[in-house]
Amino acid sequence: MGVMFYMKRSVSTLSLLFTSVSAILGSGWLFSAYYAGTIAGPSALLAWVIAGLSIIFISFVFAELAAMLPIMGTSTRIPHMTHGTIVGFMYAWIIWLCYASIPPTEVQAIIQYASFYFPILTNHDASLTSSGYLCATVLMLAICAINIFSLRWLMRSNTSLTFLKIAIPVILIVIIFMHYFHPENIIHPDHASFFPMGIKGMLTAISAGGMVYAFNGFTQACELSGAAKRPGITLPIAIIGSIALTFIIYVGLQMAFFTSIQPFNLANGWQHLILDRANSPLAAILYQDKLNWLLPLLFLGAMIGPFAASLIYTNGASQSLRSKSINGYLPKFLQILSPQQTPIYAILINFAFGMFLFAPLPGWNKMMGFLTSLMTFTYTIGPICLIALRSQAPKQNRPFRLPFATLWGTLAFYLCTVFSYFNGWDIISKLGIGFAAGFIVFVLYRVFSPSTKKPTLDWRSSIWIWPYIIGLTLISYLGSFGGGKNILPFGWDLVVIAFFSIFIVFLASSFKSSAERTQKYIEELHLEKNQ
Repeated sequence: MGVMFYMKRSVSTLSLLFTSVSAILGSGWLFSAYYAGTIAGPSALLAWVIAGLSIIFISFVFAELAAMLPIMGTSTRIPHMTHGTIVGFMYAWIIWLCYASIPPTEVQAIIQYASFYFPILTNHDASLTSSGYLCATVLMLAICAINIFSLRWLMRSNTSLTFLKIAIPVILIVIIFMHYFHPENIIHPDHASFFPMGIKGMLTAISAGGMVYAFNGFTQACELSGAAKRPGITLPIAIIGSIALTFIIYVGLQMAFFTSIQPFNLANGWQHLILDRANSPLAAILYQDKLNWLLPLLFLGAMIGPFAASLIYTNGASQSLRSKSINGYLPKFLQILSPQQTPIYAILINFAFGMFLFAPLPGWNKMMGFLTSLMTFTYTIGPICLIALRSQAPKQNRPFRLPFATLWGTLAFYLCTVFSYFNGWDIISKLGIGFAAGFIVFVLYRVFSPSTKKPTLDWRSSIWIWPYIIGLTLISYLGSFGGGKNILPFGWDLVVIAFFSIFIVFLASSFKSSAERTQKYIEELHLEKNQ
C-alpha cells in the first residue's frame, strides 16, 4: 500500500443517488414516526413538510459546493480553504464525530428490533446486555470489513440493498392503509387537537423527533463527489433527488403510524402514548393490530436499512479522517489507501471509537438526540462557505450555480441555526465537551509535530466562530427548548436568532482567508486530481 491523494471517478449518478437514499433510509424510518408522534401528535405531518422543504433548501447549497469542488471529503476540506485551520478543524472534528457515531447508532437500531424476539439482547432502557454488545461487535466488524474490501463493491451492493430499503417501507405503508386508513384515524380528533403540544411541540419534533437525523444522509453524495462521474450533473440529482424521494416515504410512514393507532393507545394523550414493547415501535404496532404476518418483512427492513446505512457512514467517517490528515490536522498514515482505494487505518480507528459509544448513550433515542445536535451544527458551514467562495473564487467553474447566493446562504444558515436551537439547552450545553476534546487532539498533534509540518492557525479567519458558539449557547440557555430558562419566550427567540444569524454571516464574510490563498488551495486540488 502507498499514500494516495485521489480516487478514480467510477461512481455513476444512480450509485450516488442510491448512496444518499440508503444513508437517509437507515434507522430513522423505524423510529421517527413514533417519537415525532409522541412529541407533536398529528402536527408531526406538518413538521415533516417543514423539515423536508428546509432540508431541500439547505441541500442546494451543498449541491453547488460539491459540484464546484468534487473532491473526497468535501465537507471537511472546503471550510479549510475558505476560513483556514481553526475553523476547518472545528467543523472537521464535529463532522467526524457525527459520521463515526452513526454506524453504532444504526447497529443499536438493529439490535433493538431484534430484541422484540430476543429480549436477552437489551435491558429495559434499551441499553445493550453482554449478549447485545457481542452482537454489536460482530456487526461493526462486518461493516468495517466490507468497507476495506472495495469501495466499488460497496457501491454496487448498496444499489441492490437500496431497492429493498425503498420497497419494504412502501409495502408496509400500502398494507396498513388497506387495513386501517380513514381520514379521521390520521388526526384522531376525539383525543386531541391537531396541535396537542402547540406550534412549539411541532417545531421540537423536527429535531427531537428524529426528522433532521432521518434526512442527514443527503450529505454522503458530497463526501463521495471525488469519485463521481460527471459531478456537475450527478451531484445535484443525487443530493436533491434523495431528499425528495425519501420525504414521500417518511410522510407515508407517519400517516400509516397515525392511522394504525387505537383509541386505548391515546388514553393518556399523545405525549404518553401507550405502546407495549415500544423499543421496537413499528413492530409493536403491527403486533397489536394483528398484522403479525408482516413482521418478517419489517424485520428484514430493520436489518437491511441500518446495516446498509452503516456501510455508507463508515466510508464517510474514514474519508473525514483522511481529509483532516490531508489538511495537516492529523498524521499522514491516515491517508494510506488499500489496493481497493479505501483508507484502511481510518476505518479501524472509527471502529474503535464506535464501540466505545454504546455505553454512555444507551438506546437509539439517546444516540439520535446527541447526534442531531452535532449534525445541525455541521450544516451551518455550508452556507458560510457558499458565500465566501463567491468572492474568493468568483471565476471558478460552477456546474450547478445558485441565484442570489448571499440571500440564499443567509436563509440557509438561519434554518441550520434554528434547527440547532430546537435541540434544546440540555443537549447544546454538552456540545462544549465535543469541542474541548477536539482541541486537545489538535493541540497534542501540533505540539508533537515537526515545526515544518505545523499548519498556520489562522486566528483572524476564525473570529466569527467564537461569538457564534457562545451566542447560540446563550440563546439556548435563555430560550424555552429542552430545559432552557424561558427568559426568551417562544416566538421572540426565532426573531433574535434571525438577527444573530445575519450578524454571524456578516462576520464570516468579513473575516475569511484571502482570495489568493483559497485559489492556491483550489489549484492544488487540480494537481491532486491529476497525479
